[in-house]
Amino acid sequence: MSASIQPPLESPATPENWLEPPANRWAFNHVERLLGTAVIPRGRAGRRRFAAAGTELDEAVIATAEGSSTVAEFLARTATDAIVVLRGEEMLFERYYGEAAPDRRHALMSISKSIAGMAAGCLVADGVLDVSATVETYVPELASSAYGTATVREVLDMTAALRFRQDYDDPQSQVQTGDRAAGWRPKHDGDPDGVRAFLTGLEPDGPHGRRFQYCSATTDVLAWVLERAAGQPYPDVIGERVWSRIGAEHDAVVTLDPAGAPYACAGIGATARDLARFGRCVLDGGMADGHQVIPGEWIHATRRGGQAAVLPDRDLGSIHPNGTYRNQWWIPGDSAGTLFGIGIFGQYLWLDPERDVVIVKFSSLPHPRDARAEHAAALASIAAAAGTGHGVREAR
Repeated sequence: MSASIQPPLESPATPENWLEPPANRWAFNHVERLLGTAVIPRGRAGRRRFAAAGTELDEAVIATAEGSSTVAEFLARTATDAIVVLRGEEMLFERYYGEAAPDRRHALMSISKSIAGMAAGCLVADGVLDVSATVETYVPELASSAYGTATVREVLDMTAALRFRQDYDDPQSQVQTGDRAAGWRPKHDGDPDGVRAFLTGLEPDGPHGRRFQYCSATTDVLAWVLERAAGQPYPDVIGERVWSRIGAEHDAVVTLDPAGAPYACAGIGATARDLARFGRCVLDGGMADGHQVIPGEWIHATRRGGQAAVLPDRDLGSIHPNGTYRNQWWIPGDSAGTLFGIGIFGQYLWLDPERDVVIVKFSSLPHPRDARAEHAAALASIAAAAGTGHGVREAR
């Protein structure tokens, strides 16, 4: 575990402004220089390699929410830091901009949730996690909180009911209070001392299991449950069950609050190539290097989606009217069987099973919710172009 490190004087970002433009374009590629982190080890396994396809997608014409565009124009317009496109075992397309680099970790934001969801499936297969059990069974400290009587399944699918506003612009919202408790924003008087103190104070809001409620704190509860079920710290849960088994080239990291607890809902940092390796494992039914890493049935259940209800998220619900949420993944309900992880400021892990395509896109957009409709249309279109070869040309 590394201690918080103050950035050099010439750095454009500080722990106070790193989430704001333009500082975020530097900061998202250098989180470890701003916040305390713990290592998620890659282990000693060999890295998974992909054949170079020798193709280019830059000038491929794709559909966007605003009409049509080339891939290069879309990437420039959406503050892209990195993009990796895999088709089967081929590295079809890879670009880096600004501070990003193949060996540099980038903030995943809420794609961190999707990694936690797959780790949960591993613990179920190990026989140490029961998704029908209540949260208080594993974490008695949460018995009197909003989460105590919620089941692990309700936590996984974001149907735990609590008073929580996921308003990234309002300093009085619970999501910003959680950020401050995690050390992501300057602390206010009266704020909880750490993520887990914050979780214990959240209040219920009706019966669990009746409606979808996207809430970052819910993933931090899941991480606490996973720690107790596995009997080891969260970074080791992810490292041993997932990261060390997908052929990752680099360690990942997760940010820590001042008390040393992980900010699991958003705090993982990884390279674009390694996140693509994780996506490839999920798309391959949990297999990597001939071994079952994530249970195949867990992935199949994830792809089947959650409760049959329109997602109330004001962006994603309008983009994906048939969408659901399952095991910390978004399931849009499209004809390709797509599933994806998404993070604020433009982080995407997009999996297209029909075309066998994985897309990783890292961004540093000016606002947390910017360009969601544009990304949904464009990434689906890039996957289609990559899978069919339409608009793809050989590199010279």
